[in-house]
Amino acid sequence: MGTGTGTGGERRTTAGEGTPPPAPTKVRAGTDTGKGTGGHGGGALGAGGDAGRGAEAGAGPDAGPRTHARTSTNAGSDAGPDPREAVHPDAGEDPVPSVLLMGVGRFRRSVAPDEEPAPGATGWDDLPFVPELLDRLQAAYEALSYRVLTAADPDRVTVRNHWNTASDGAFRVVHVISHGDTGPADTNRPLRAATPGRIAMVPSDGDTGPGTDVSHWVEDAHAQPHPMLFVVDLCRAGRAARTARLADVPEQDLHAWVIAATGPEDPAYNGAFSTAVAEVLERVAEDGLDTAPSLRYVRWDRAATAVQRHLGRLSPRQRVHVTRVDPSQPLPELPFFPNPNWEGDLRLERLGAVTAPLRDFTGPGTEHFTDRVGDHFVGRRRQLSALAPWIDGAGSGGLRLVTGAPGSGKSALLGALVCAGHEEIVAAAPDIRRHLAAQHPDGTPSPNPALAAVHARGRDLDAVLASLARQWRLPAPPVPAAVPAGSAAPGRTGTRDRGEGRWTVPDLLTAVRELPAAPPLVVDAVDEADDPAALVGEFLLPLAETLRADGRPAVRLLIGSRRGGHLGPLLDRAAASPDALLDLDGVPAGELLADLEQHLVHVLAELPGYRAPERRPVRTALARSAAAALAGDPRTHREWGPFLVARVYGRALESVEPPPGEEAAARLGARVPRTLPEVLALDLGSRPDGDRLRAVLTALAFAKGEGFPLEAVSAVAPEFAPPEGPGIDPADVRPLLEAGRFYVRTGVETDGSTLYRLFHQGLADHLRHRPAPPGFRQNGSRRNA
Repeated sequence: MGTGTGTGGERRTTAGEGTPPPAPTKVRAGTDTGKGTGGHGGGALGAGGDAGRGAEAGAGPDAGPRTHARTSTNAGSDAGPDPREAVHPDAGEDPVPSVLLMGVGRFRRSVAPDEEPAPGATGWDDLPFVPELLDRLQAAYEALSYRVLTAADPDRVTVRNHWNTASDGAFRVVHVISHGDTGPADTNRPLRAATPGRIAMVPSDGDTGPGTDVSHWVEDAHAQPHPMLFVVDLCRAGRAARTARLADVPEQDLHAWVIAATGPEDPAYNGAFSTAVAEVLERVAEDGLDTAPSLRYVRWDRAATAVQRHLGRLSPRQRVHVTRVDPSQPLPELPFFPNPNWEGDLRLERLGAVTAPLRDFTGPGTEHFTDRVGDHFVGRRRQLSALAPWIDGAGSGGLRLVTGAPGSGKSALLGALVCAGHEEIVAAAPDIRRHLAAQHPDGTPSPNPALAAVHARGRDLDAVLASLARQWRLPAPPVPAAVPAGSAAPGRTGTRDRGEGRWTVPDLLTAVRELPAAPPLVVDAVDEADDPAALVGEFLLPLAETLRADGRPAVRLLIGSRRGGHLGPLLDRAAASPDALLDLDGVPAGELLADLEQHLVHVLAELPGYRAPERRPVRTALARSAAAALAGDPRTHREWGPFLVARVYGRALESVEPPPGEEAAARLGARVPRTLPEVLALDLGSRPDGDRLRAVLTALAFAKGEGFPLEAVSAVAPEFAPPEGPGIDPADVRPLLEAGRFYVRTGVETDGSTLYRLFHQGLADHLRHRPAPPGFRQNGSRRNA
């Protein structure tokens, strides 16, 4: 790590050895910040570099009492304090993970800027930025609950001893900052004698002998019982990420992982990489890089990408090199970056591991089981009692179709059936089944290994077929036949359009027909699919018509969807059977009234102003009055669904002064808003940041599939902020999402980050159609304070 700006030499320079190899162009250090301005890998003092000043060993104030020992090794000492005693006085009892942090800012044989090195002497440029970086990195690792052993300016013996401590003590992270030496340790030997792939950390005494080769450390760490991370800030550090001995080890079995400052033959500059790492560690401690709360650690790929993004801003010439992984294989959970958002909920982790087309049934329709948003699944006894035995195999017919307006309870009904009967969800969250069985024993399906379920929102036909094949454990699809020469479409290479290994509808229908028994299948949100008409016409209708060899239906198909042109063929087929169609908009008035009242009673019982025992008459009167108003207004049935309006009304009541008695409660309930726009305005209008929250929710209304990442919400939301008043900065978005958590559902991106979407499609449809609040004329202007 020199102060040059060039390529970085392979090794230090020895004065008097003839014409040295081309050295980096030197730029004098001595800036206001005290940092050097160039590369740090092979720039040598013999080439005329400017040695930085004020970088005494161990410089930088100590940060007060530590939970670890900080070892500052004098460049003239042999080993300094025993790091084993400093770090692990109670080794074996303390589970706190440890970091070894070593940095060299001052080298023993440094030469003043106006002097020449003595004949035969060797030297390395000082790195004056190292002491400050060590302090910052130490604090950043500590913020992640690491115990840190920091060694400033260690000589070779101390480097070796510290590495042995880290190896023997199963440290989790090793972070080094110094020059990098790729030549042989013995300077009397030619460069060609260097070991391929060697990258040594240069100690303060310049001796890169045994115990300093980081590539060896990486290879040795792979033999450890637990994964270890190497953060390598040296020139040519990428060699440590490309060790030949570990090249063919599958990532699931790999225990040595590397994030390197630069490529195998490239320089690093000014400690920019370690600065980027410090920034990312600080963000991890603050918000976990917005990692989903179901994940205990920030994923490897998300953290590495964040480091590169920060490094690109600080030093555009550098690109990090990391341990190579196979993008087609799932990454293991690596314990390097603890996620502060992690909720420590084993149930949530198990549900998070359920694949997305099935996991969606545990979201919009099942919060009633967990009480996490104050919602409750009640009623629908008649529908549950009809569908649960049918899913188990009782009764005739292979098709059931559930329709209704947005918010009529379709997803809650189908979600309850899937969560109680699908073995993958039952294993992840058995409490859901127990809850439903306690309320509706006759409406609870049996756990069934053959039950498959797909939530079609935002998914195309290929995704639906692939999910069903996985859930039914079907054998791999046939290898496609080759396309005759000259007939392939442009850009294709002789296989059918479906591509090798991709399921087609005929292949899946054939495989399902040959199953030992007709499996039940639940497909919800068909109207929200990527192409609803194609999903119905090309797959669901042919599947409903497919028969087994004995003439019986090949599946028991339960579909949930709003009405629309796409549903026409299935409605026509359902018309042939009196039991095939369940229209939730046609529920008898008395049944709907009872279900709504029970739902609102449960909601009110969770609110602070209503939950006390003496408030029971008040909440009963309010629930009865509001349910009667919602059940009796046809607008609620046709457009929004009474349960959706009641759900949002329950949230709005949190901001309304509770009525003092039963009569006032009845009057309040009679004034319940009848439509989604009205009840949304009631809730958001009572919040000080209501307009800005609406802008964030409107941004989410345009999300597809699992949702938007935080970065996308931050980019889109300002477009919908009112021109008057404060705008929406990126820093505002997370607090606004938290304030609106009632309306928000989350998913997990492939890199572990959180995805955000609205809790109901009906709300998304409304906000896309009316992005501006009532009375606000949108003028297309953008306010971004």
